[in-house]
Amino acid sequence: FKKYPFGKATLVVAIPEDWIDVFSMADLEEMSFEFKDKKKKRLRVSTKYPNLTREFFYSKGVTQFSLVKSMGSTEVAPFTSGSEIISDITSTGSTLKANNLRIINDGYILKSELCMLVNNNSFKNKSVQKLAKLLSVSY
Repeated sequence: FKKYPFGKATLVVAIPEDWIDVFSMADLEEMSFEFKDKKKKRLRVSTKYPNLTREFFYSKGVTQFSLVKSMGSTEVAPFTSGSEIISDITSTGSTLKANNLRIINDGYILKSELCMLVNNNSFKNKSVQKLAKLLSVSY
């Protein structure tokens, strides 16, 4: 088992920068009830990862939302009236920032990174050794 310093990505909950009163999922829960009461509809979350997003929101006590399937650049959904917030993969956060979005403080759904697992028998294979060596010198 070996970890590599690339291929890192995180599935996050991001909101518009101008939501100045929302910093946590608890704040988002409160906002979702206000949204439902005032606008008579649920807070929409645009995502390509509906199961992970739904599970995360429920685990944080946020229940007043609806998921919107993202078909492209998820980051633009809040500005094209496709949704109010998003759940998307980010590596550096630069695309979120470029679209005036920010990650909620406790809005980290899933972190991932490249790693390689090889059993001893497989590692005897020259192709596997070559791949391991290639990955090791890439950084």
